[in-house]
Amino acid sequence: MHGGGVRMYHNIRILAQHHCVHVLSFVESDAERDLLGPLEGICASVKAVRRIPDFRPHWLSPLPFLVREFSTPEMHRAVDDVIRKAKIDVLQCEYLQMAQFRRRGVFSVLTAHEVLSKNARDAFIKERDPREKTRLFYRWMQLLRYEVRESGRFHRVITMTEEDARYLKSYLPGHDIRAIPIGIDPIEFSPLSDDPEQPLTALFVGNFRHSPNVEAARFLVREIAPAFPEVRFLVLGPHAPGDLHPGANVSVAGYVADTRRLHRRPNTIVVAPLFSGTGQRVKLLEAFCMACPVITTDVGVMGFPITNGQQAIVANTAEEFRSALGVLIARPDYRRNMGDQARKMILERFSWDGLARDFLHGVEKALVSN
Repeated sequence: MHGGGVRMYHNIRILAQHHCVHVLSFVESDAERDLLGPLEGICASVKAVRRIPDFRPHWLSPLPFLVREFSTPEMHRAVDDVIRKAKIDVLQCEYLQMAQFRRRGVFSVLTAHEVLSKNARDAFIKERDPREKTRLFYRWMQLLRYEVRESGRFHRVITMTEEDARYLKSYLPGHDIRAIPIGIDPIEFSPLSDDPEQPLTALFVGNFRHSPNVEAARFLVREIAPAFPEVRFLVLGPHAPGDLHPGANVSVAGYVADTRRLHRRPNTIVVAPLFSGTGQRVKLLEAFCMACPVITTDVGVMGFPITNGQQAIVANTAEEFRSALGVLIARPDYRRNMGDQARKMILERFSWDGLARDFLHGVEKALVSN
């Protein structure tokens, strides 16, 4: 359903090969509950909890909304129950909103898929409307206070990128904060055979509950696609915003369970104009692994050892993006070579087999003296 979910599944899979793993997961529907099925064969137990957000007004609350959004009482009971019955040694919380389920007396690991206070700061800096800027400043302070405080209460914090780790360490010097990137299975995501009939396609994939993906889709539809009427633009993902108003050469589709068939090198160019957010992008991991040429931004390449023009093209303005796309359209050999270089990078640095040791080390030395 989203990049974080991909990482969590493989983290659980790798840990379960060596340890007894119990999973507690929020769901929003019966369909999401069914998606937990693959975990049941590898975990000691899997429990789904229907999320019930608290939408009551909490004016001037020092806590960010994400705390109330995920503070379902049943999850608190489920955490206490499994710790008591299963004699849990390590409690691993995924995402900042789950930090509220940390418990004393258990070695605790927080996985920070993104650094939310940095996202909030960037949104505040970019805003020009005075009233909205005031609201965003308050939101930034809420998230900064909560993120730093909660991160400091965990025995270990894991980020996706070294950039995010350095940011948190600037507030928590000396704390155990380490970066473990997201991986991918290079066999599952092998390049497809060439299809000479495949039309040239610019592809963007994202879950549109994530605001950087909404921003990226609007940028593509408004700033890039009109300049290339001969190119098909394909925007995929659940919860697409209703105000995209795509042109004749833009198709907007919903959730696609298996996007591999869409990555047809060298005629699929993955375009990811990501201007905000932190962490690492699974959409780019998949594109690199499938040997597709990629155009993205400085934000998009965070966590990847990219040399501009080799494994990907980095473009940070509409003009740069249009220029980069024009070059790739005109040079199929360049597209193929770039895809080959990107896949080589993945094989060397981002396979799950290579990252398994780091995942296992993330829960080692889980001894608590309190």
